[in-house]
Amino acid sequence: MPAQSGQSIVLGYGPQGARQFGSGVVLAYGAASAARRLMVGARSSWGGAKALEKPIKSMHAMARTDDPVRLSRWGVGRAVGAARASAWGRPSEAVVGTAIPWPGFGRAVQPQAGTQWAPAAVRESARRSPWVGFGRPVQPEAGSAWAAAAVRELLRSAPWGGPMVAHGAGAVVLLPRACAADRLDRSPWSLYSRRLAPGWGVVIPSGQPPVDENGTVLVLVRKVYMTVNNLTLVRASDGAPIQAFTLGMSLDADSWTWSWQATLHASALPLIQPGPGGDPVDVLATVNGTPIRLCAEAWSRERSFGSTRISVRGRGRAAILDAPYAPTLNHGNATARTAQQLMADVLTINGVGIGWNVAWGVTDWLVPGGVWTHQGSYISAILDIADAAGAYVQPHDTAATLRILPRYPAAPWQWHTLTPDFELPSSVVAVEGIEWQRKAPYNRVHVSGTSAGVLGEVTRAGTAGDVVAPMVTHSLITHADAAYQRGLAVLGDTGQQARISLRLPVLEEMGVIKPGTVVRYVDGATTRLGLVRGTSLEWQAPKLRQVLAVETHPA
Repeated sequence: MPAQSGQSIVLGYGPQGARQFGSGVVLAYGAASAARRLMVGARSSWGGAKALEKPIKSMHAMARTDDPVRLSRWGVGRAVGAARASAWGRPSEAVVGTAIPWPGFGRAVQPQAGTQWAPAAVRESARRSPWVGFGRPVQPEAGSAWAAAAVRELLRSAPWGGPMVAHGAGAVVLLPRACAADRLDRSPWSLYSRRLAPGWGVVIPSGQPPVDENGTVLVLVRKVYMTVNNLTLVRASDGAPIQAFTLGMSLDADSWTWSWQATLHASALPLIQPGPGGDPVDVLATVNGTPIRLCAEAWSRERSFGSTRISVRGRGRAAILDAPYAPTLNHGNATARTAQQLMADVLTINGVGIGWNVAWGVTDWLVPGGVWTHQGSYISAILDIADAAGAYVQPHDTAATLRILPRYPAAPWQWHTLTPDFELPSSVVAVEGIEWQRKAPYNRVHVSGTSAGVLGEVTRAGTAGDVVAPMVTHSLITHADAAYQRGLAVLGDTGQQARISLRLPVLEEMGVIKPGTVVRYVDGATTRLGLVRGTSLEWQAPKLRQVLAVETHPA
């Protein structure tokens, strides 16, 4: 305002965002050359400045000094105390640990405090500003949820460290990632988390599927099941890749090897054609990490406009044990042999093995000499021996081995004693079908040998045994163990049953589930325990599914 002579003006001001030390000031003005002395200790209501303690200049060129210690309010201030400055002057260096929020327009910050928008000063080596330049200091041994962690001890390191920028003595601010934490006390998510409290840690899964106390693999309930399907087909002899568009495979308890068919690129024809000897070409199919050996037995070519494809079909590797690749031979036992030894004898020529082995999985028994004779291929003789005990044959995935498995590892009414191999929740099943079956309620069966066998009567415990099944005879039923196993296979496949069809992905924790596997299927409050009787695989890039046929019996 212009200088006024001989008049007084009362100015009253309200809050201006800074702390007020007076609400009104009486100012007296005179000529520019005769400015009056300001009241000692008075302050402007909008400045927030403290009492001036040293001479300052008048803002008018001709102003004179009224007091050796006081000057006009609007003069150009000189440097004052170590922590003092005029209201509109440029602040001088304040006490160590304080900061000015706006370099030209604020008062000194009190020691050990900071304004909300001020660049935080270094407090201690363990403190830091949560947003580097604009925040309050963090308390010792505590961190902001969004803060870049600071160095706490010399032996600490960040789990995901990054470039560091020095920020004061003993403190480090990281841009953009966290700096060193503790080698034994880490922050699990670096930039965006607090330090873990003592006694807490981050659990890293072992990579193995979860298993309960009985050894059952648990397929967990999830909203989404994700897997990257990978199916490859190569020639087994040299690993030459075979480009396939589709592939289907199936195996069940009544089949002793896989059946398969595929659609291939036309360039694959030389890779699947048999060699000079006429034996089928072995191919290796790898289904999400599970290798399975197959034989390419027949093929055809389909040609359409701009496209030529090859359709191929065949069986598993064990196909060479059957016609037309295996000869028809006469099998028998001149001396007493066990059933397992009879199988080993079948897979030999003049006492020399043909390269195949047997993995025996049922109770063995003794067969007197001269009791058994059979004419047929290798696999037909193997199947005949297994049938005597109600067992079935399943090939090994890759090895030249035949597995002999019981059709019922336990009677259906005792399945509660079995430990499931897998527990499947309904959430992992894409399609489900249930077919109810009712078979004859047999509770007794007679089994017998022929020329030198035994006669056995097998009755379901706890029943009257009044519903008798047709009698079963076989030349190899020469022992009570053989009679019992054969009778169990008959009585197990009786009464009311349900065949459940489960369509599910080939997950890493389960792989390809083959016949003979015990599964527990959980559908809400309903739990069904059953045996897998058939498995089929359907692949058409990128989709891969396996369909299980599960035999269940009501409790």
